[in-house]
Amino acid sequence: MDASDLLERARSRAGDPADPLETLTAAIALGGELSTDADALLDLAVRQARQAGASWTAIGERFGFSKQAARKRFTPPFAHRQLANRRRKLDMACSFCRQPPGARVHMVHGEGGRICEQCVELAHEIVAGMAKRR
Repeated sequence: MDASDLLERARSRAGDPADPLETLTAAIALGGELSTDADALLDLAVRQARQAGASWTAIGERFGFSKQAARKRFTPPFAHRQLANRRRKLDMACSFCRQPPGARVHMVHGEGGRICEQCVELAHEIVAGMAKRR
């Protein structure tokens, strides 16, 4: 469909087709609809490409941008939140055994990280064992 066909479509939707501003208003609305439809089309095509095994690098190349930009553009916001939550949990986990914090897991927090009580006990045993060897 070319631009003149789209303009005629907008003109047919205008309240007064003879008024250029009414046609412009209808064209703006039509452009928004087409943009939404185009976005849905691209989202569906990218989803199918990913399901078929296409990499984010290959998808980004088709659009002319990086794999990071492609992933950011086409990954649903919920997935970004999940990833952020996963990172946050890892950041709060024990720096040694990666055990996440919980109601029964007590952490000692320091500038460089965190350590859970089991790792504190293990470290204590290691240090005590080294002291006995001396």
